[in-house]
Amino acid sequence: MAVRSVFDKQLCTLRGRVQQLAQMVAGSIDDSIMALKTHDRVKAQQVSDYDAQINRLRFEIEEEAYLLLALQQPVSSDMRLIVATISVVTNLERIGDYAAGIARLVLRMSDHYEIVPFAEFDHMGRILKGMLEDATRAYTERDQPVAQSVIERDEEINQLHKLVYDTMITRMTNDASMVENGTFALWISHNLERIGDRCANICERVNYLVTGELTHQHVHAE
Repeated sequence: MAVRSVFDKQLCTLRGRVQQLAQMVAGSIDDSIMALKTHDRVKAQQVSDYDAQINRLRFEIEEEAYLLLALQQPVSSDMRLIVATISVVTNLERIGDYAAGIARLVLRMSDHYEIVPFAEFDHMGRILKGMLEDATRAYTERDQPVAQSVIERDEEINQLHKLVYDTMITRMTNDASMVENGTFALWISHNLERIGDRCANICERVNYLVTGELTHQHVHAE
């Protein structure tokens, strides 16, 4: 088999592994929000534990990408794909961390759930699921218009986060008994807002993949 054909197959495998990671992360988002809605501590613990598998796959993909850089002497377009892939899997892993963080907050919350804004969190979860699916497709297909649509949708997440924040602060100010769960709810909203930022980051890397130009990242390494 020609060297180029082998390299193309390796790049295809790399993209497939990124898709696998994205699917794992998407499942964690769904499960963390379901655990929140149903106050299911068993499911929340499963999401928390599953984060180790997400982290492991991220590092495996990153190692594969570095090996390709070192061994294959890629041309510029292939170089951009590999470099973009490293950024994409880093952002996916952080999304997994935020989902696991939500699950761990569920484990810490009391049984008094009346303050939790389930409708807003459910809405944010649905938007984020679509954003992550489209961000993954934009990366796989090098689709800039889809990437741009994800970046624009992040503003809707920001607005919902602001709504939750304002509502929670008002409720906690008026009723001290709501402060503990209200604080956890603020952290959950923060994690969801950061997931939106990370989806936007992936799409900024799609723009780099297509054009070779680096643009603003919504959230940097933490």
